[in-house]
Amino acid sequence: MKKVFYILTIVTVVLVISSCHKFSPFDQVEGGKGQGNEGLQMLVVWNNAGIEAWTRFSSSTGPAPMAESRIYAIINIAMYDVLNSIKPTYKAYAFLSREESDASIDAAIATAAHDAIASLIPSQAAYADSLLQVSLSGINNGISKQKGIEAGEAAAAAILTKRTADGSEDAQFAYTPGTLPGEYRATPPFDGPPFNGFVQEPGWGNVKPFGLASSSQFRPVPPYPINSADYTNDYNEVKSLGGSTSTTRTPDQTQIALFWAESAPSGWNRIARNLITMGNMDVWKSARLFALVAMAEADANIGSFDGKFFYNYWRPITAIRLGDSDGNPNTTGDTSWDVLLPPTPPVPDYPSNHAVNGGAASEVLRDFFGDDNISFDATSLSLPGVTRHFTSFSQAARENSLSRIYIGFHFRNAVAKGEDEGNKIGKYIFDHYLKAL
Repeated sequence: MKKVFYILTIVTVVLVISSCHKFSPFDQVEGGKGQGNEGLQMLVVWNNAGIEAWTRFSSSTGPAPMAESRIYAIINIAMYDVLNSIKPTYKAYAFLSREESDASIDAAIATAAHDAIASLIPSQAAYADSLLQVSLSGINNGISKQKGIEAGEAAAAAILTKRTADGSEDAQFAYTPGTLPGEYRATPPFDGPPFNGFVQEPGWGNVKPFGLASSSQFRPVPPYPINSADYTNDYNEVKSLGGSTSTTRTPDQTQIALFWAESAPSGWNRIARNLITMGNMDVWKSARLFALVAMAEADANIGSFDGKFFYNYWRPITAIRLGDSDGNPNTTGDTSWDVLLPPTPPVPDYPSNHAVNGGAASEVLRDFFGDDNISFDATSLSLPGVTRHFTSFSQAARENSLSRIYIGFHFRNAVAKGEDEGNKIGKYIFDHYLKAL
């Protein structure tokens, strides 16, 4: 896996906090065999283990939600597929074999996730090995346990094989920025040494989607022309609300900006996990929800990057610092303007990847539960100790989108069109994959 060369300040803080937390895997969820729901505890433990493994890995390489979302999708599909091979309930994704029904569900789940983690993040193989040993130690030795292990190995191998040569290893290459008003060019500090114009994985839009027919399937319409009134309105809004010294951003808007600053795939996975544990859902339904959310997030990143590098639109920090020479007489530049939480991620503005992620995940949750108006609380690693309450999935998605204006990373059009694209991606994934038999 290629090393990522940038580290967002807030994520660095998050990873330090996370590394100080002693991971106790089997205190994550109540339920399990004693309550007639074999496998649920193991499923949640290993879903969280994928997050933990990525967090440990990315503490030294920097954040990359694109690769992160791909890894989560593979891990959760492996667990979903092995469950449905033991007791066919939903349509398989990659593993089509039918396993014997007396295979240990816990052993199958743990082995499938372990093998996916160890393969995808080799530096975390020892962590995954240790957790697997703990997971399997509580299962009685015998043919059932062995069958579960073998099923887990086969399920992981199936999805890993399916994702071989999917383009993810070829996504990082040199990218030539634009020079005209509205065209993306490197943002600070990537516009100088030691980064020298670094742009993050410009080829991620070429990665094979998990469910979409193509990465451009829901590509949004072109962004606003620089000389348009709509652009001017967006420009003035983010200049006012997203700056490091803003006097118009409210305390709540600042909290929203920082709360949603964490990785979108991780944050929305946590929301799904909390809903599962609160409802003590059936393990097959739970595995399906994890897999659907993870697939939607993975394709959200792929679809977003298709649009980003198709339109090559500049970021607010570039636009505002060059506002006096953009050809728009209604924009006033500020060469010292900076975002609330530097640095701006080194990819084009349109559409907002964060907003596409939120739109996709919220749509899956809305469709899965058959209702948008479900109340829930959410926490964030980027703002520890703060809990925000939501009365609907769409409310959370909208706040997730708006946070990118308040933090100074995106124009409103990028987050609005991004959220809409995400909704379409989430809807497509839910309607076409992992359906009941």
